[in-house]
Amino acid sequence: MSRLSVANKTYLEALLGMTSGYVLDFSNASFANFFRELNIDIYDAERYPGFGDSKANRIRALWKSGSDVEVATSLHALAEYLDAKKAAAALGAEITDEQVVRIHDIARSLSSQQAEDTKTPLAGGVHASFTTEATVAANKIQIEIHEDIYNHIDQYLVNGDYFHAVEESYKLVREKLREKTGSEKATDAFAASNQAKIFGHASRNPSEKDFYDGVKYLNMSIQFLRNEKAHTPATPLESNLALHYISLASLAYDLITRYVSDEVIAEVEDLISAKRRSLSASAFYRLFEGGRWLDSINLPEELKSSSVRRVLKEKWLAEADFTRSYDHSNVMLMRLEVIAEELTKADLDDLIERPTVDAYGNNQEAGMLPFMEYMREKHPDKISSKVGHWIEDKLREYAQR
Repeated sequence: MSRLSVANKTYLEALLGMTSGYVLDFSNASFANFFRELNIDIYDAERYPGFGDSKANRIRALWKSGSDVEVATSLHALAEYLDAKKAAAALGAEITDEQVVRIHDIARSLSSQQAEDTKTPLAGGVHASFTTEATVAANKIQIEIHEDIYNHIDQYLVNGDYFHAVEESYKLVREKLREKTGSEKATDAFAASNQAKIFGHASRNPSEKDFYDGVKYLNMSIQFLRNEKAHTPATPLESNLALHYISLASLAYDLITRYVSDEVIAEVEDLISAKRRSLSASAFYRLFEGGRWLDSINLPEELKSSSVRRVLKEKWLAEADFTRSYDHSNVMLMRLEVIAEELTKADLDDLIERPTVDAYGNNQEAGMLPFMEYMREKHPDKISSKVGHWIEDKLREYAQR
């Protein structure tokens, strides 16, 4: 899936004249041949599913399901095509040099993102691109403890029971290893056969192997430190040392929970889609209002982890397209309600600015207002003044109909 932004998609659609289903001056044959020269079968509906068979829809499908490399390659080629047409005076003055340059810039931004991915040992699979927040002022570092760790030990911290706070934080790390690999013993959990379960794939080069080994040894240190605590009576533990121990647990937990398997993602997405299919439009909107539909669906235990929710947030925000159909918009918003606590003000601001009109001029944003009202009710701290005004404007608009 490419990371072509909604803003760039909107710009490119307008520039390439895609509103009516066409793309520039391509015929069906020249369009297919253009992409064939790039080793892209643009009409492969299995590789690039959805949308439809028009030339504009085929490009939309490529932008959604193609890789960053494929999309960047095709954009560079389209810019060169426009340059050639301009040189031959075949396009008149309708495309400017600055617009051609911008297409190249968009393509280069995708290529640079791809290049950054190849440098990180966390490439491959579906990963979170976040880590817990850390700030530094002079020689003091403030580190946000991973939410799962903190929620598990906060009762001990409040009571000043640092011994059990440390022990429980280490226990949670080892339990996560057991959940992922079947073994909580780091030397066994990080066997080569388990690398894909933890990181998404086996190490592919020396750099990745070094990273995997580093995470392994970090977890081994936690294993041995916990063993020492487990075999000695509970005794008061100095708070400063305890917090260093807990930050170590937070880092280890963060590094082993960034990957979320395709199976977990498919399970959640299938449950949501099945729920939408089981309801008529009127029944759906009754249940969708106030998030009542969430009470009637059993979501996987994995969603209790903020790491999993954040991975799904990144994936689903990237896929949220409100121009396809009412049903598709419904499903996208249902997904976002599932991980609502991970959404930010900026995320919601972005959602209300996304295109909602399809290629035929029909507005497909169905469900956005009840979704935003749900967010305002359940997570009022995430509602910016911009979204608040949008909600009120929409309510007035509907009241006047």
